[in-house]
Amino acid sequence: MKDRITLVVRFRIGASAREEFLAKLQDIFTNIVKEDTFVEASVVQDISDPESVLNYEVWNESPESFMKEQLSKPYRADFEKMIADLRIERIPAWYSTIANWTKV
Repeated sequence: MKDRITLVVRFRIGASAREEFLAKLQDIFTNIVKEDTFVEASVVQDISDPESVLNYEVWNESPESFMKEQLSKPYRADFEKMIADLRIERIPAWYSTIANWTKV
């Protein structure tokens, strides 16, 4: 699983920005799911802190190739602009898989 990465991004989203954020996230994922190296993704919300949202993505890429290939996609521009315009806090982290379980 050398070139399989998990990108986890924590967003802090105020109530006034929530609807626009989720709509843009939905839009961007209509394109992301078509990418050859995309594996899966989910977005989860902290039950006790609704302003905290985690985006969890798995890719068959290295962090370097992801940054070079994926972040330069034109369809990401509106999402990036919205993050900046609404001053949404974003904390990304890269992970590599060391163990995996699935239900049989």
